[in-house]
This record gives sequence, structure tokens and C-alpha cells, in this order.
Amino acid sequence: MREPKRPDPNRADDEDEDEARREALSTSEQGSPNTLVVGLDCRSMNLYRFLRVRFPKLPHGELRRWIADGRVSVNGTPIDDSRPLRFGDVVDIEADVTRLPRRRPPAALTVLYRDSSVVAVDKASGIATAAERSLRKPHLLGLLKEAQPDASVKLAHRIDKQASGVVLFALGREAKQALQEQFSQRQVAKDYLALVTGHVEDEPLTIDEPLTPRLGRVQKMVITPGRGKPATTIVRGLVRFRGYTLVHARPITGRTHQIRAHLRHLGHPIVGDAVYGGEEQLWLSGLKLDYRRARGESERPLLARLALHAYRIRFRSPATGELVTCVSRLPKDLRSALKQLQKTAATRIVPDFDRLLDDPIPGDPA
Repeated sequence: MREPKRPDPNRADDEDEDEARREALSTSEQGSPNTLVVGLDCRSMNLYRFLRVRFPKLPHGELRRWIADGRVSVNGTPIDDSRPLRFGDVVDIEADVTRLPRRRPPAALTVLYRDSSVVAVDKASGIATAAERSLRKPHLLGLLKEAQPDASVKLAHRIDKQASGVVLFALGREAKQALQEQFSQRQVAKDYLALVTGHVEDEPLTIDEPLTPRLGRVQKMVITPGRGKPATTIVRGLVRFRGYTLVHARPITGRTHQIRAHLRHLGHPIVGDAVYGGEEQLWLSGLKLDYRRARGESERPLLARLALHAYRIRFRSPATGELVTCVSRLPKDLRSALKQLQKTAATRIVPDFDRLLDDPIPGDPA
């Protein structure tokens, strides 16, 4: 290993530090790929952080496994990642550090509509619409940009990560401005389906309650009469079960968590919405009185996510000016949960229930 150059006493202190840093950086990259020397840039780091800096393209979990399996040693001794590294420590790795992980193919994108100005995508539950802070997980906007690298894809609106359904993306700045104008003028009709607790009547009910964000670890909107941003939602019941209702919700305004907060205000939180007082999961044992679990088997929930689905959106295409309607059919998990409710908790048996699920909103609220 080459010794770091001695500082020149005739040079300024900052120049000495710069030279030492450059020397440390070059020193830490000497030797074989499996032998690294800790430079000034990495001193005081723990071992895991050091490996992340040196191998940014390798999965973080694999780096932790190297340490846990004792395949990483410092100065000839395997250590955990708690001790801070020192300048000049020699790190040896008994693993293939040159192997790059196979790149996962982008998740399938289901495009519901596309023209030269807009793309409507069917979002699955669990994937964010856009990038989340401090997380590098896939998101719908990134996947769409990856699938269409030559297009200027821009987010027109978003839905909650745990929700599913239609999401609009604009193609270009002018198209985004045109869509945002329609949203601000309340010219876009958005229809949602939600499974809530309790019985909701068939007659449309207008909820006109302002919302204000509540500061805290978990983002939440609260009803604030007399202040906050105006928020209006129209709600009506579609199908009632014992203890639950499938409802149709149309937000007239577009506030964050608006439907979730308004349904909580009505006393009918959405299933899977623990933030707003809903049941965290839907269980068959809670619906079927004679439920018996097989020996040695654990019960799986019928539904383990936010039971909110962006079913339909209607807007005018910025390119053609024509009225466009995009529909996202109920996904498999929600269909299965609703069918089980029909079997075990129906207040009335609907003979063509499958057909009802294909077109749950034949009309609009008043």
C-alpha cells in the first residue's frame, strides 16, 4: 500500500487537507476489488455504511448478509457494523463484489386510455403514484417514464398508495396545465368505490366539511368547522351487508384524504383505514359464525389493505377536447372480499352479483 504523501509545510492548511483527501480517496480504492483501505472520506463510518458507499449498486440486504455471515473482516478480524472504522483500516470481503444484481423488469402497466396529451393508468394497491420521500421503491410515475422514455410524462393527479384505480398523467407541460385547469374548475368527475363499516343509505348525501392537516408522525386530515380548506363529497350506499356497505363516493373538491376523512366524519370509516378509525383487516372469522380453522393453519385476512378504489374518471382530452371516460374494474382482492360478504353477511341475496360488480355505478348521485 502506498503511503500517503507528507503535507508540505509551505502550503496552506486547506490545500493540505484537500491533498490528503484526494490521497485518501485514491488509497481506499487500491488493491483487488475485495480489499479496500479506509480513507479519510470514510473514517468514522460503520462497516455497513462503508460498504454502501463503496458498492452503491448492490442490494443493501446483501451487504448486511455479508456482515452477518462473517464474510467481511477488518484488519483480518470479522466484526459487526457497530465499531466506527479508522483511517487506514483494511477491509477484506469474501464475496463476489463485481456481480451486479439483475435488474427487475418494470411492473406491468395497464393503460386504460392514451392520446397525444394524456395517459390513464390502472394503479394497483401498494404502489405509490409518485416518488416517496427517502424511499427508492418503484412508483407509477417512474415506471411510466421508464416505459416511455421519449415522452414528457407529468403527474396530473394522484390517489393514495394503498388505494387502487385510475390515475391520470399528462404528456407535456401544456397538457398538464390544461388538466389542472379542469381539476381546479371542478370539471373532472371522479367516482370512487369504498367498503365501509355500518349501513349507508341509498339516497345521496352531501358532506360539506372543511379539512385541515394535523401535524404529527402520521399524515391526517381533520374536520375543522369555520376554518380549513372547503371540501365537499357526495356519498350514497350501493350494496349493504351485515355490518358493512359498499358505497359510491364522488369528491367535488380534491383535498388530501378527503373521502377517508369525510366517511370517518359520517361514522363509516373505510375498511383497512386504521388512520381514520377503520378496521385494519377484514376476516372471514368475523363474518362467518360457524367459522372453524383447520388444525395447523393460520387464518389469512379476506382484505388487508385500504378498501378504496378509483373506479371512474371523466375529463376532456387536452388534445381533442372530447369527453373521455376511463373505468377501472374492481380488482381481484376487492371482488373476492365482496363476494364473501355476499355469501356470509348479505342483508339480501343479489342473484347477479358478479354482473353488479362489473358495473357497480350504473348512475350518478344527484
